[in-house]
Amino acid sequence: MTSLEVLKINGLEKSYPGVKVLKGIDLCLGRGEVHGLVGENGAGKSTLIKIVAGVLGADSGRIFIDGNEVQIKSSKDAASAGLCFIHQELNLISYFNAMENIFLGHEYPKKIGPFVDWKDLRKKTVKILTQLDVDIPIDIPVAYLTAVERAMVAIARAFAVEGNIYFMDEPATALTDLEKNKLFKVIGTLKNQGKTIVYVSHNLDDVLNITDKITVMRDGMVVESRDSSGMDKDSLISAMIGRNLKSAFPEKAGKAGDVVFKAEHLSNKNVHDLCFEVKAGEILGIGGLVGAGRTELLESIFGMESLSDGEMMLNGEKFTPKSPSEAISKGVVLVPEERRKQGIVLSRSIYENISMMSLRQLSKAGFLAHRKLKEQVETAGSKVKLKTSDYTNHVGTLSGGNQQKVVFAKTVMNRPGLLMLDEPSKGVDVGARFEIYTIIRELAEQGAAVLLVSSDFNEMLGLADRIVFLKEGRQVFVKENDNMDQERYLNYCYGRDI
Repeated sequence: MTSLEVLKINGLEKSYPGVKVLKGIDLCLGRGEVHGLVGENGAGKSTLIKIVAGVLGADSGRIFIDGNEVQIKSSKDAASAGLCFIHQELNLISYFNAMENIFLGHEYPKKIGPFVDWKDLRKKTVKILTQLDVDIPIDIPVAYLTAVERAMVAIARAFAVEGNIYFMDEPATALTDLEKNKLFKVIGTLKNQGKTIVYVSHNLDDVLNITDKITVMRDGMVVESRDSSGMDKDSLISAMIGRNLKSAFPEKAGKAGDVVFKAEHLSNKNVHDLCFEVKAGEILGIGGLVGAGRTELLESIFGMESLSDGEMMLNGEKFTPKSPSEAISKGVVLVPEERRKQGIVLSRSIYENISMMSLRQLSKAGFLAHRKLKEQVETAGSKVKLKTSDYTNHVGTLSGGNQQKVVFAKTVMNRPGLLMLDEPSKGVDVGARFEIYTIIRELAEQGAAVLLVSSDFNEMLGLADRIVFLKEGRQVFVKENDNMDQERYLNYCYGRDI
């Protein structure tokens, strides 16, 4: 081990009953290096990080820090070794405030005896947030913070103690571009201080831009590890999935059919005077920047927010759902951005999750047709290429991509007339992402009208047939997606016609 190597992993292995998750992982990290770690969901990245963090135990293998072998059997051991972690799951206590969450697991500063020095704790919290250039409320429970603010709390927690090696597992998933750039600035500062950062992300552009070296994992093994300067997005994708990806998006469908949904002067506290329609077989993008009212529009259509003015028409009839369950009964389905909180129940089985929206249709006199339900659940799972050997397994055991496929299988079971998608590929790897895009396109070809919200410009441009652009809750443009590029798209988001 050279003097430049700060951490070295040799032959790390981990198995669960019937599944070998890590198959002899070797990894070297250099001092003052930003090291990218990429791979499809299920490649073993998070398992590797949890072992180094002391959350899981390895079956075999050795870990060296600064040339010395270390035994990491707990999070305390990891912290003592100078290792800091931002895990993919935020693991925040919802009724604790930001200060309490940031220093969770560390000894709070004390005044006398057991009494916490809240003034000193506040001072330390403000110092960390200032370093991150983040302004968030620190006195209220994190349950009341936005997704971006909660993500920043989790990131700030990694800086509550001095560390030498920082593992960041999907730290920017919920961040806006502005917040993400702040995080990248902090990473640059840490690098200049001689710290080592392991950056795990499905956003390959980010990985290529900020890293010095990239390690690619596939099926529990390291398949490639070299300098970032010698890699590009195509080579990364090929290494991750073991094949060439012919196209990032499936081909667009033919002509659209009849109008399925129409909004006329739609208004409430979040959106104002929106007028648009979407036809059967059409994917209509809802474009705009974060805060433009895109998610709020979908929630209004789904009966989560009442209207103050205007009306909605569904298949030529007035549509005024008072609740999501009423919207679902009319064939309107929402795939939410926060799938773990709103789209699935992690502690319940795959079978239960896929079937939960279709129980009423498959019951008679209060009794379920279990055999028919089982057949339809497995058929829906097959249609979305869900990777599982047992539908009785809890959804929480699946990778992020397969969790999203469960959400889509549930949607397929419900046969939606209007399908609304809010960030459908968030936290999903590039291989599963293409499969999800194919599902979306197939649902449209089968006659569903689709409303798509995505912060990924390429995703919007690759899927949408037309795009309605919102700014501050107001409609500014409706544009055909006819060879639109990112520059034009961004200008429309800002309300500029070019």
